[in-house]
Amino acid sequence: MQEYIEVFRVEAKSLLKNFRNNDEKAVARCRAVFGDKKDLSLMNMQHIVAKEYGFNDWDELSKAPDWRLAEALIKAKNQTFVSPFKLWHGGKIVTGYEKGEYKLHKPEDYRIDMSTFTNEQGYKELTFEHVDVSDYDLSKLDILNVRYGEDTKWPEDRARLPKGFEPKEFLEYRKNPGLGIRQLHKQGIDGKGRNVAVIDSFRLFDHLEYHNQLKGYEEIHIDPENYGGGAGASLVSALVGSTCGVASKANLYYYAVDNTNRTQVYFAEAIRKVCELHKKFIAEGKNGIDAILIVKGLSFEGFSNEDGYIDTIQAAQEATKLGIWCRIGPAQFKEHGMWREERICCKFGGNVDNPDDYVLDEQSVLNRIPLKQEELFRNSLCFPGGGWTLALAVKMNEYAFNAKNGPFFAAYMVGLYLLAKSVKPDLTAEEYFRLGIETGDFKKGIGTIVNPQRLINELRK
Repeated sequence: MQEYIEVFRVEAKSLLKNFRNNDEKAVARCRAVFGDKKDLSLMNMQHIVAKEYGFNDWDELSKAPDWRLAEALIKAKNQTFVSPFKLWHGGKIVTGYEKGEYKLHKPEDYRIDMSTFTNEQGYKELTFEHVDVSDYDLSKLDILNVRYGEDTKWPEDRARLPKGFEPKEFLEYRKNPGLGIRQLHKQGIDGKGRNVAVIDSFRLFDHLEYHNQLKGYEEIHIDPENYGGGAGASLVSALVGSTCGVASKANLYYYAVDNTNRTQVYFAEAIRKVCELHKKFIAEGKNGIDAILIVKGLSFEGFSNEDGYIDTIQAAQEATKLGIWCRIGPAQFKEHGMWREERICCKFGGNVDNPDDYVLDEQSVLNRIPLKQEELFRNSLCFPGGGWTLALAVKMNEYAFNAKNGPFFAAYMVGLYLLAKSVKPDLTAEEYFRLGIETGDFKKGIGTIVNPQRLINELRK
């Protein structure tokens, strides 16, 4: 409840500040409620905000249940975006408006089949959010292979939990992106003023973690039945989330595209929309779009037979010519063929800010390469990917710890690029990678782990 109300409090404080600075929009909002009255207080601003969000006054807003506050926020954002937002509240999944009414799905859609949970299976990649596992002996569980949330019900007997595992504390601690990112935020290097676009095959649910950072949202040929949202929310929170994101104050523009028929046509269309948005910003004297993040490796030759493959590659090239880093697959640099990106994860019980506590995740290509190829390891820039607590697209204030083999290293990589661009606006992706390798921490058998603070210090010279 407190998290929701804080959003409205912050807006009221911002309105007061802008009103006192004679901002035209702020003055107009205040005049609509209090006429030409000049000596308005913070309490007056709270009243205005409450009225704007559909409440009679601040007292009614402050006593409203979570689902109603979430609904109010969703409705407000739906007025500015092309496609409506969705959320789960009151025990129901809300996926948007149809004929002026909410379309609902039953909570049973999210039930987990616990029949697959057996000791013999080795507890690999288990999903525990919204699940009661209190009857199981989990003492031998590798917690890094588990996805769980705040409402996961664990055994009360400590002996039936992994040694040293405190569910709530661990969940909260792992919101830290790691490797010193939060130290950079304290220095004011948080991506403020930078712009990034995400193109993904998932609809996006609204969440307090990125509610303020999300400046644009559009769906392109999305199947009405594909309400999705899970992966998109986690990805976005890793990129620009206020508590677990790398570029915590960057502006995000999200494009949800249809990928159900193994086609890239809509990805290409979205990339070109980003290019037009970039041109618009530049013409207005603003920062353009710094990067486009697409998690799916569209540039892989394995996708070359998909409809729209060539069009997507051409669209990415158009973006590159405009100065946008278009990440549509593993980072590729023609003159530096040895450079590659890799994913790492902080081990259980480790310090997320200490590179010595990281290991390659099991899906890393480097795990299948002989250690004697040291040059390849040295030229592999490693970013945290899994073992990270991120937004869960069920409620607007819910989070889940993600298993170690997560795909979110690309979000960390692009997020750090935005931070670097804050220091050097004309930085290119190629220069970023070169400095990342030069300033990173080389770990034998792992690769070169990116060192954000050292990278930023080098850019400051």
